[in-house]
Amino acid sequence: MKRFLLIIIAVSMILFTGCPDEEKKESSDKKEVQNTTIDKKAAEEFLNNYLFHAIKRDTNAMLSYYSPKLIENYKEVVKNENPHPVGYKIEEGEISKESEFKVHIFNAYNAYPYFSDDTFKYKLTSKNGKLLIDEIKKEDSIELYSKGNSLYKKTGDNAQGEFIVSIEDFPAFTSAQNIIYPEQKFKVPKKKLGPCAIDSEGKIAIVSSIDVDSYIGIVRLDEEAFNMAQNGQKGQGQDQKGEGGGGEEQKSEEERQREKKEIKIKSLDFYSNKIIQIITLSPDGKTILTEISDNRGKREIKGYKGEDGSSLELEFVKQFKSDVFSTINPFFISKNEFVFSVEVKPNATDEEKRLRGDWVYNIETKKFRQIKQF
Repeated sequence: MKRFLLIIIAVSMILFTGCPDEEKKESSDKKEVQNTTIDKKAAEEFLNNYLFHAIKRDTNAMLSYYSPKLIENYKEVVKNENPHPVGYKIEEGEISKESEFKVHIFNAYNAYPYFSDDTFKYKLTSKNGKLLIDEIKKEDSIELYSKGNSLYKKTGDNAQGEFIVSIEDFPAFTSAQNIIYPEQKFKVPKKKLGPCAIDSEGKIAIVSSIDVDSYIGIVRLDEEAFNMAQNGQKGQGQDQKGEGGGGEEQKSEEERQREKKEIKIKSLDFYSNKIIQIITLSPDGKTILTEISDNRGKREIKGYKGEDGSSLELEFVKQFKSDVFSTINPFFISKNEFVFSVEVKPNATDEEKRLRGDWVYNIETKKFRQIKQF
């Protein structure tokens, strides 16, 4: 009997001494899960901070957001002045996992008809409570580009671009906003296409032409009117002529695409003796910004409401109206906020020189502040 009791006691001791290790393991597993779980709000704030540095092309700051695995694959390249990032949009409601985000990066080319909307997937990881970017993968791309004096849109790897508009479709004359004599008409420059932009939904394209002066307008891409009956009649006529031996030459792709849609251009503004450098849009497409320059080298930012094209009052213009200032490089960090930089001429006062640097402007509150540290 004693031997039986001793066996029971021994087995019990073995079982009970094993429990703390099991509890410790379970606790460790829970802690590991907590470390790898990423808070969505914190992740979006983290991405916003990273993308600010990406737009500024501050590679040293960008590397501090990368995981060791991503840094291993990092290849340093020479930064091109053009094209360059002019904004971004973090997708909402399309996150497949808590740690994966889709981001649109918008690129433009100064004083040249090129714009791209590149979609990337950012995979985040948590290491010892610190968020890091573990993978960046390009998924898709939409480009606006020119052939001669015509603008095309290309999606993904599709080599055949879609015709958008030709400079010949621009109006002959237009008006300017915020001038003493608003009834005055100006001749639209048609020497060459200028900067352009497209919203992330693909509904509108902002187009321009530049010479000594500049013109800017909006093309509604979602209001294409297809004239199927008219095209059918034209096609029948061509067939009949072809059978008679006197047919027309084969039409270009641009001509065929032009026949399929009615091009609608809404004039936005006219800049006398100024060149458009950059056009960019807010993430929701409701605000349009342009950067323009005059022959003295001074640059300034103009804003417009995307819905009706009316001029947007920017309060900071009053602060930097003097010729010693230039406001440049606008890019949106949210649908209501954008960052811009202030350049100051060497002959500025010490007080004016302190205003050099990056600023944030809020469209809703009309308030702006200097960024001391982002």
